[in-house]
Amino acid sequence: MTSKQVSDEELLNVFRASSRPFMLTSDVVDNVAIQKRAVQKRLSQLEDDGRLEYREAGSAHIWWLADGEPTEPVGTRGARYLRAAKQARRFTSFARLVATSSAGIAVFVMVSYLFLAEVPNSQIPFYTKTEVVELAFIAALVAVLGIIAWGSLGLTAYLLPRIAAERTRS
Repeated sequence: MTSKQVSDEELLNVFRASSRPFMLTSDVVDNVAIQKRAVQKRLSQLEDDGRLEYREAGSAHIWWLADGEPTEPVGTRGARYLRAAKQARRFTSFARLVATSSAGIAVFVMVSYLFLAEVPNSQIPFYTKTEVVELAFIAALVAVLGIIAWGSLGLTAYLLPRIAAERTRS
């Protein structure tokens, strides 16, 4: 059997079916029909994807399921939910960035406006006070939408692995 014929879920199911909370690379090799080097490469990729965690203890490589991964074996029906959860985690990070950046811009623009409001006949070059308020409002609106997306995607990324595990059981 080649490395590509063993799915990520099959590799992760070795961890899920184990009675121990962690496994050595050799333990995983003993449970799948692919060569040690291919297993090491696949486990490293799963770590890069955030699905496994890894530590070295001397010459031993110790692996365990990452937080948020189902602890019960997942079939191919559940795998698509896990892929969707991975995408949701990626978009969550982007939504957080948009929300915090927009909120910072809104605060900066409003503080600038408040400063200008205290100075008689003041004006930011190229912008009137009305345009500054409109810009702050738009930035605040984008921040609110980013916060909503951040929360929604975070909840989705949290729930999908649990749905995957539930679908496998039924």
